[in-house]
Amino acid sequence: MSRAVFILALAVLPAQGQVGSIALYTQFEHPPNAGVVDAIKAEVASIMAPAGLRFEWRSLPAQGNEVSMELAVITFKGTCEASSAGRGVYPDIRLGWSHLSDGEVLPFTDVDCDSIRSFVIKRLLNRPEPAREQVFGRAIGRVLAHELYHILAQTPHHGAGVDRPAYTVQELLSDDFIFGEIASPIHILRPNPSLKSKQAQASPEAGRMVYLRNGCAGCHGAKGEGTTHGPVLHVAGRFLNSVVLAAKLGKGEKNMCQRAHDLKLPAPSLAEEDLEDLVSFLNHLEP
Repeated sequence: MSRAVFILALAVLPAQGQVGSIALYTQFEHPPNAGVVDAIKAEVASIMAPAGLRFEWRSLPAQGNEVSMELAVITFKGTCEASSAGRGVYPDIRLGWSHLSDGEVLPFTDVDCDSIRSFVIKRLLNRPEPAREQVFGRAIGRVLAHELYHILAQTPHHGAGVDRPAYTVQELLSDDFIFGEIASPIHILRPNPSLKSKQAQASPEAGRMVYLRNGCAGCHGAKGEGTTHGPVLHVAGRFLNSVVLAAKLGKGEKNMCQRAHDLKLPAPSLAEEDLEDLVSFLNHLEP
């Protein structure tokens, strides 16, 4: 895709009460510039925080005894420094790439720092030299956020927000560029920062009650079979986790609330502490 990036990461199952906690494992072809890396992390956090997503950054090879059920692995190719060589501008060059198999995004991600620098270098050189590393890192972070949003929402399709199909140089370098959809004031998922871990395992039956109590059946059917007002909620062979479901709610909340309004139904609303039970119910549905 021209002027956009295909990058990939997998959502890690979150701890209870931390729906958006996602571990990102990074590896660099060359030792990273600390200023650029800090700017990447800050920009990804800033863009994704309104959707309730939080990230833990870890380096490969991993150290210690930390184990995740799924990994998000991001490989940064080239040299992630604004001052490195390579100053040509190639409007159609890919800044990164991901891989699909039968419509599913696979867990392999590459971000090409050299290509990103070549794409933005003419305008980047107009910035004061002390600020270039931070501005360059912010551009990489915006590219990364684009693909993180794709994988967390479990869709290869594009929209009009952070998942827009292409970015301009100005959008990647702007000081105040806003990704519209991610900053929506509507929030179906109600977070509870003080939530303590549950002792019991997630329950499909409890999830069924959450599903019915919160009006999900009104659009998706009593058993998630889908209706003219809402899609099927479970596909054979595909399983949700709470991060993926939270991302789907975040991406679809504006349309879902509008549909509920049109049908004269209460706006959908879901407590964070009920998310694991709801995921268990949906994963036990018969497609």
